[in-house]
Formats: sequence, structure tokens, C-alpha cells
Amino acid sequence: MPDLEQQLDEVIVHARRGDWSGYRECLDALREALAEAPRPEAHDFVQRHLDTLSAASPRHDPEGCTAELEALAAALRGRGLRRSRGRPPALDLRGLQPPEPIVRIFEALERAPGEPLRAILPHEPVPLYALLRERGFTYSGSQRADGSYELLIERS
Repeated sequence: MPDLEQQLDEVIVHARRGDWSGYRECLDALREALAEAPRPEAHDFVQRHLDTLSAASPRHDPEGCTAELEALAAALRGRGLRRSRGRPPALDLRGLQPPEPIVRIFEALERAPGEPLRAILPHEPVPLYALLRERGFTYSGSQRADGSYELLIERS
């Protein structure tokens, strides 16, 4: 059985693609895996997120759904067991030519190590993902209503 992080990543992938039947199927599998897992201190917190995600209509609020997924991912990774007071300010990188967006992302990560970074890009930055993993970062993101892509980057 895949670990909880892998299962959550699958849920996030389906949400990003707008594949809501795959999303529901993976979310149900994640709920079952969490029910069978040892009860961590934060079980009630995680359960509240799962209840919210199960009751949500992701087709109507994909950004809200993604925000819940990201909060759950942070909880499962042991980062913090409460919702942050606000989202980090966004670094708007639309309109820049490659490789400038990637350069600016890494500069921002160096200036504030340990702080999450939210970036808005003109499209999904697939080449960036391997670079982030190599340097010890996790990421999640989604397409925005205006067609751009919002990415949240955090230290692993």
C-alpha cells in the first residue's frame, strides 16, 4: 500500500487535472488508509480536513479544494498542525522569460529559508519540480481561473 504522502499526492494530481471521479476515488482510498493508520495526536485535525474535502464540491471551488489539500499535506508531513493565519504573499513571475522565473524562485527561497513561497507563473513549471526535489523542497499547485499557475513551495 502506498504511503499517505503518495496517496495525498495522487489526490492532488487528480484535483489539478480536474479529474473529479479520480479525485473522489483517491480521496476515499486516503480516508481508508488514515482510518487504518495509528492514531497520531493530530488525528482529529486530519479528520476535519478529510471531512471538509469529502463534503466539498471541487468542481465549483477548485482553489478552495486545493487549499484544503495543501493544509492536509502539511499536517501529514508533520509541518504544523494548525491552519496558517494567511497565505504567504505571492511572487508574480508572469511575463518573465525563462530561466528568470526559476532564478527568482531560488533567490526568494534563499532569502527566507524555511518560509513557504507562493509563486504565480504563466503555466505549470514542470522543469522546476526536479530542481526543487533535489534541493529538499516539496511543492503543490493548481491552475488558476485566469489560466496562470499558482505554486506553493515549502522545505521538506
